[in-house]
Amino acid sequence: GEYITPEGALRPANPEIQDGCDDIGQLSHLHEPALLHAVAVRYDARLIYTRAGPVLVALNPFVRMPEYYSATQVTAYYQSTAVATKGSLTGDETPLPPHVYEVAGFAYHNLCVRGKSQSIIINGESGAGKTETAKIILRFLLQVSQMANTPKRDSGRAIGCSEALTASLSASNVLLEGFGNAKTIRNHNSSRFGKLLQLGFSAAGGLTSASVSRFLLEKSRVVFVEQGERSYHAFYQLCAGASPSMRDFLHLPPNAELTTSSFCYLCSGGCVSVDGVNDELDFDEMCAAVDGLFEGIAADPALGSPARIWACVAAVLHLGNVQFVERAEQGEVGVGAAGGGVA
Repeated sequence: GEYITPEGALRPANPEIQDGCDDIGQLSHLHEPALLHAVAVRYDARLIYTRAGPVLVALNPFVRMPEYYSATQVTAYYQSTAVATKGSLTGDETPLPPHVYEVAGFAYHNLCVRGKSQSIIINGESGAGKTETAKIILRFLLQVSQMANTPKRDSGRAIGCSEALTASLSASNVLLEGFGNAKTIRNHNSSRFGKLLQLGFSAAGGLTSASVSRFLLEKSRVVFVEQGERSYHAFYQLCAGASPSMRDFLHLPPNAELTTSSFCYLCSGGCVSVDGVNDELDFDEMCAAVDGLFEGIAADPALGSPARIWACVAAVLHLGNVQFVERAEQGEVGVGAAGGGVA
């Protein structure tokens, strides 16, 4: 059918030569339709990053793009942002395309060169890719801090400290995802909490400290989820990957399928598995992360701090199956309730 555009609703179009422009700020006409067209053209060409002045616009490709995050790319953006930060550009350099590594690289070098604290804010709606972007930035910062933290600039003890912190940060990220992320209708790995990650670096650029603060955890998701969604990953990982001895100790059913269907908290959303997600393998990764953080304390599931973590997870699942029944005494009528009424 025919569509008549209201008077005044049309916006001037940018010349075709600007299609695919990597910086929205350079467009001749800047308005919402022009912005959407610019990022759509780049997205169709598998270019997921676009500059908007000092801001980076990132679109979720919903596929893995390893070529974007190779060691070669890390080195290239580390070096280019170092040169730009120090003001050593000659004008003959070919600028690199927009990338999240560029944002992280400028933050890192501004910290090292100017000695001023830097902040990177990642914002977007559910499914936009905030969790993955945060992990990409963290990996970049950990890698470049090790590149900078050479024996010529820091002591061997400092290097060892940096490597230990890097390992602990990587392990803690696995735990935070397991206990703070869940499948939603829009996103298979949605963070259900806010996170503030603070990293400290030495004058030489080596990682010296790290802290993670979490806030606004969606606690209600433990006991209730909407249809088509899941509770937190850790519950399903335990059910899928627990060994026979751990199942016996935690009083879990003998196999993964029966385990998941046995708990009210895991079945309320009608979704217990996710395409492309292997809860059993993720459980192994989670256990390795827990062991790493606790320095491999006690493999026996009945002993040690790592085992207590899974004991608490199993206890929550068992608690969800508790039934409270009011006794029919003194003329009262018995009433029964099962599952999700316990928190």
